[in-house]
Amino acid sequence: MRSTAPKIAAVVVLYHPEAEPLSSLVAALMEQVGLVYLVDNSVPPVARLGATLQQQGNIRYLPNHANQGIATALNIAARRALQDGCELLLTMDQDSLPAPDMVARMLTCRERMAGQCLGMLAPFQITPAQQPTSHLPEFQTVMTPMTSGCLLELAAYQAVGPFRDDFFIDFVDNEYCLRLQRAGFAVIRANQALLRHQVGDLRTYGPFVATNHGPLRRYYKTRNRLYVFTEYLRSFPAHCLFDLVRLVKEIGSILLFEQQKGSKFRMMLLGVLHFLQGRRGSFEEASR
Repeated sequence: MRSTAPKIAAVVVLYHPEAEPLSSLVAALMEQVGLVYLVDNSVPPVARLGATLQQQGNIRYLPNHANQGIATALNIAARRALQDGCELLLTMDQDSLPAPDMVARMLTCRERMAGQCLGMLAPFQITPAQQPTSHLPEFQTVMTPMTSGCLLELAAYQAVGPFRDDFFIDFVDNEYCLRLQRAGFAVIRANQALLRHQVGDLRTYGPFVATNHGPLRRYYKTRNRLYVFTEYLRSFPAHCLFDLVRLVKEIGSILLFEQQKGSKFRMMLLGVLHFLQGRRGSFEEASR
């Protein structure tokens, strides 16, 4: 058993956030962690809001003055957390809100797994498509939880390396979780640690889940998913097959339930082309 509580920092990646929800999130985080980084990808930066939030406690506002993507923002926070002597980094989306005891429940799970090679702890994310039930175990192994609410072991981060900046946004979390597991680190979900997450305009239609992501997000999801397939098919064939089925269902959701069908499919095809050409980075970088 660990004799002292670990030092935890949290990071919230900002992109044109609304002031009131972000203020509520920061206040909730300050009740559970000792330090919060606000890494701002907004253009222009929300400097006035950042300055106001810094007055709430041990909060550090870090503007990028450009949208450098989710991976770069997470890497900035992870490096700062290591410099500040932290053991864990709580990664948060600006549209999420943790339960008051979320971190405490995750730390309880971490204590019970003392001695095991733990890479990341995820909460149970409450979304329109996913609700907690009493039948779930206290904790369980998961493959690729979404980034928001995850507690990353910074020792594992040092071992496997940074998030992939060249992915920019989508599948950054998927790739990282697979990389952790391939290196022997466990990825665990603490089912009693709850996080409310607004996943865009998400709607369910029987077996289909329409995320209603715009054409640009479809480009990133398609391109980066193919890079993940290429890298991890041999190590995790069942997961890659499952994700291939999910891709087929996403195509069905676009065809049946979403708007901008033509634009989305054109961008998906462009994502395939850029994958075949070995292009990475932001859409602007990959299109040059």
